[in-house]
Amino acid sequence: MKLSQSTTETGQQVFHSNSWNLTVDGELILDLISEASKNKSNKARLCLHQKPDEVMQVTYLAFIAPYEDKVHCHPHRPEVLIPILGEAEARVFDLFGNILSSQLMRGKSGEAFSSDAGTWHSLKVQSPEFVMIEIGLGPFRQDSTVFMHMKGGNKWVQ
Repeated sequence: MKLSQSTTETGQQVFHSNSWNLTVDGELILDLISEASKNKSNKARLCLHQKPDEVMQVTYLAFIAPYEDKVHCHPHRPEVLIPILGEAEARVFDLFGNILSSQLMRGKSGEAFSSDAGTWHSLKVQSPEFVMIEIGLGPFRQDSTVFMHMKGGNKWVQ
């Protein structure tokens, strides 16, 4: 498996490249999809950055349907999502959990999604498999991702 030869597994289905010189080819993407299918969350990541404290954060993510993110935001950083394979719906929410907009991202057409810091959003996979590139700023900290939660029928943030 090419993934295990060129990366270090730093968490469950989370792999960090051993160097910035990693070439991501079809075989590596298929390995990542295979890892996502082994994970009960239906998700696997390949971080091209070697450590979470790197300023540049470039990550390949593979998803197996059914998959839907919890609504979340990144308070300290913008984010760009670039589809590679399959289809997924990127959605933007207001503070009450209402969908403000949605965009279908298709791997073959490269319809990217970007969000400002603090934008509430989620991803819902529409095809059997979906692979994308996520680009954001580091370092990754404990408060880099905040999830929207339900309380008493109303939305509130943690």
